[in-house]
Amino acid sequence: MTSDLFVWIYLPESDDPVVAGRIEIASTAANPVGYFTYGRSYLDRSDAIPIDPVALPLRKGETLINDLGGYPAAVLDACPDTWGIRVINRLIGQREIPRGYLLLNDPGRSGCLAFSESPNQPPVELASREFPLADLLVAAEAVETDTPVDQELLRALHPGTGGARPKCNIVEDNAVWIAKFPSADDKLISIPRLEHATMSLARRCGIAAAETRLREIDGKDICLVRRFDRVVTNGRIHRRGFLSARTIFHADPSYARLGTGSYQRIARWMPRFGVTLDARLELFRRLVFNVVIRNDDDHELNHGLVHLERDAFALADAYDMVPGFNRREVHRHALLIGESGAGTVGNLLSVSDAFGLDRDNARKILNDIETSVLDWWRESFYEAGLGDDDLNRVSGVFKRIPD
Repeated sequence: MTSDLFVWIYLPESDDPVVAGRIEIASTAANPVGYFTYGRSYLDRSDAIPIDPVALPLRKGETLINDLGGYPAAVLDACPDTWGIRVINRLIGQREIPRGYLLLNDPGRSGCLAFSESPNQPPVELASREFPLADLLVAAEAVETDTPVDQELLRALHPGTGGARPKCNIVEDNAVWIAKFPSADDKLISIPRLEHATMSLARRCGIAAAETRLREIDGKDICLVRRFDRVVTNGRIHRRGFLSARTIFHADPSYARLGTGSYQRIARWMPRFGVTLDARLELFRRLVFNVVIRNDDDHELNHGLVHLERDAFALADAYDMVPGFNRREVHRHALLIGESGAGTVGNLLSVSDAFGLDRDNARKILNDIETSVLDWWRESFYEAGLGDDDLNRVSGVFKRIPD
């Protein structure tokens, strides 16, 4: 059995998508395999850009995909995650994963791709009118508590947006923002306020972190995170391509055999996506920052690249940075650092060469970031409106990186 899915792309500064290619998924006795083919008319365009410059470069013929259920990793980056799937299930019922969720073309999804079942059938976007942020907060709470909610409000939650926590998209001050709501599971501290505080601390430490803002509605905190894959020009929203670290990993044939994602693998493969070598230094600084704040939710979907031009990408702004709460001496991170995921000085220095650093310079960066975090975290958290009780709950996190 086979099934087709047509991939459309919003080219830079364009308002409407054009068909770029086709994915054919074939069932086999073992696992599904996929075949991706660019359309000839797309390859003939002078402004065509690759969906993935490494795994899916602009060329004629089929590309075999024998992992991830036959879907290119770059395509799966456009698929809703846990929260989006939950909203879509409330909106129209459960779909086939990932196909059914890809076909629900929500404008909140990552990157610049859209999908349809025919090359002559442009993607139909999920549309809704604008609602006040207070109404969207109530709708998100209704999804979490499985209580009735208006269907148009569900559409306005932009279920294409990734991640597991409740959220939606809004436009403010000529930019698109992800509004991250509190969750019913938040018991001890306001996670939206904590995220804003941590991202502010990251920027204070010289990390290129996405801009954040705080909103408060009826005593509930909302963290706004500025999207780096959207550009608003003359009131129109334009999309930029986005590739997660998962896509970087799956472009490496050896990854399929080993299945081990690591910071050093991102650093070594970024230049193949046109990312400048200087970005390796920025990635190392983020790695050190994540280790200092014990952020062990630093998985492959929480790092990415954003499209610049043609087949060149840049390291996207840092996002989803929140301290870990477990008071362990050594935290294990979602991505490997050296030979393990342990956040230690030894592990950090062991991978310095992957980032173009010798051990002395790597140690200097480590010391600078560590000192900055330990010197400024209290001030940054107070400025974000967190109180003494909040700081006491996370104070055990902020200590020297173990050797």
